[in-house]
Amino acid sequence: MSIEVLSAWRQLLGELGEFGTALQAAIQRDDVLGAIAAAIQVRRTRAAIARVEAPGRLRADRAEIDAMADTMAALPELAINARAADAAMQLWLTRPLPSDARLLASPLGVAVLADVMLPAIWDFEADVAVLVGAGLLPIAEVLHDLGQRRILVIGDDGPLPGDTLAVTSVEEAVLAVRMMVPGPPGRMVVRAASGAELAMHDDLVDKLRNALSDLRIHRNTVCEFSRTWVEQGLANLPALARWPSVGAVGDRFAGMPMVIIAPGPSLAGNVAQLRGLRGRAIVLAFSHSLKPALAAGVVPDFVLTVDPQDVRYHFSGCDLSQTCLINAATVHPALFELPAQRFLTLSANSAIDDWIFDGFGEDAMVAGGGSVATSALSLALKWRCDPIVFVGLDLSFPGGAYYVATSQDGDARAVVDDHGVVRVEGWSAGFRAMKAAGGPAAPRERAVELPGWAGGTVPSSFMFSMFHRWFVTRMRDLALAAELGGEPPGAVYNCTEGGAFIEGMRHRPLAEVLAGFDRAIDVGGELDAAAMTVDAARGGHLVDHLTGFVRGLRRGRRLAAVARKLIARGTIGPRLANVERGLAATLAPLTIASLLAQREVERAHDVARRAGSETDYLAASASLFDTVLEVIGQLEPALRVALMRLEHQGTRGRAA
Repeated sequence: MSIEVLSAWRQLLGELGEFGTALQAAIQRDDVLGAIAAAIQVRRTRAAIARVEAPGRLRADRAEIDAMADTMAALPELAINARAADAAMQLWLTRPLPSDARLLASPLGVAVLADVMLPAIWDFEADVAVLVGAGLLPIAEVLHDLGQRRILVIGDDGPLPGDTLAVTSVEEAVLAVRMMVPGPPGRMVVRAASGAELAMHDDLVDKLRNALSDLRIHRNTVCEFSRTWVEQGLANLPALARWPSVGAVGDRFAGMPMVIIAPGPSLAGNVAQLRGLRGRAIVLAFSHSLKPALAAGVVPDFVLTVDPQDVRYHFSGCDLSQTCLINAATVHPALFELPAQRFLTLSANSAIDDWIFDGFGEDAMVAGGGSVATSALSLALKWRCDPIVFVGLDLSFPGGAYYVATSQDGDARAVVDDHGVVRVEGWSAGFRAMKAAGGPAAPRERAVELPGWAGGTVPSSFMFSMFHRWFVTRMRDLALAAELGGEPPGAVYNCTEGGAFIEGMRHRPLAEVLAGFDRAIDVGGELDAAAMTVDAARGGHLVDHLTGFVRGLRRGRRLAAVARKLIARGTIGPRLANVERGLAATLAPLTIASLLAQREVERAHDVARRAGSETDYLAASASLFDTVLEVIGQLEPALRVALMRLEHQGTRGRAA
């Protein structure tokens, strides 16, 4: 694909120069419509340039070397013309204009408004335009005519053009953006009418920007960890077949109190109150809060881990003989080798984990919001615990302290620089070793403030604020479901006594809430009873499930190879379409293969919906088929190894 990429760059840069020249000429002629038309083409071309992938894996053959030489020779002139186009756009977009009200009074003015609200780079297929308030529908009509696909209108019930979506609130707008497929918008613009809508504008922009950041982070996380998740999930299959999932517990813990121990700095102030709580409440810690709990004399019933990184250092020096570890299907395999009393498993990463549990027919899904704390709340709700009590859930770093001092990373400190960027210093040797083994680097984040547990505000980071927003949204959803006649959830208390205030939770001192825990409960006995209900043949069910996956991968490999050959020969039409349909049907239940090829799948979708040239479509399809063949080539042998391990384990039976 390298020659094609170089050719695409050269062609697009040439087109950008041509459209920039047309824009300059239209500005000089005072031709408003001509300038708008040229500006639209500049935007389209800039967006197309941004989408072109970098030329990787160069073959260095004669054709490629010649193509690169031609491109490099033309580059100076192309770059000069491109800069001229950018300068023309800047001049055009910063010109003085009449008021919005005056522009909206004429068709030409509406076209001017629609044009000026768009930035210099704009993807009319993928990016989203949001119009707030009555009277802006004419702008929606112009944008639609220009090919804008994603348009949201808030506060206007008039007839909408095309696929324009009407929403009634900021919350609905955020939800609509989160639901956009196949990929999230890369950019957004928001235009508000005068009056009350202007007051909504800043709140809307802030929430939409956060939503887009969430989506990008989620997508990048999937792309970053998907291969690791799959490899570790396959390595964990024997353990997953051997131990029950959280779904096997059913309602055995319904109505029992659960205390969730997070490792925030405030934990030092009240963790000692949890001594002796075991037997009166379910005590759940995270891998990172296990050491502080044990140091305070608190023995957790459960320790929850969902992180795919090698967090064994969290357990260093910790006695697990009285504790059950709850591990996500894709944790580091060594976590199933720790000397714990017993294990439970769960699906914490949506389809990346859940495809495994389909083989058991168990509901092991625990919705996460990107952190172990959000997963813990989801688990407590799944088990219908009541009440649910959080301690150490700061989501903040008072005085710079990032974790409670007794944790493995107790010396970590959050430092905010003069630009409002948070970085964490003082990580432990265990953390540094974990990062050295792979995975993303510790992030540098924007500093924010959150409402404080006791009033005022507390210092926080962008990532913590996302988790905070997840908790607030989850509590709001639970309350709404109860109002609509659903089963009311148990009480959720934030007894952190520090850190952030989380709307929807009840904020009480820990001692006050613990005083009501006078019921004796037997967590171990309930787990024994739950284990007895698990199908002894679940390992065999998983073998059958994976065998079906292998068959599907074989068929997918054959079809992808046939499709690739047809494209290479130039044989297109009904035959290629039939092969593509067959491949799509074969891969549909094999969601894990699609996740590993996520970027290529999104790119193929993108090219197809743009209705570009046949050459572009076939090139994107060929790239997708190559990726499918590569993914299957990695998955199939890994599944075979996993099957052999499972079949060997089948003679040993399930752990008591």
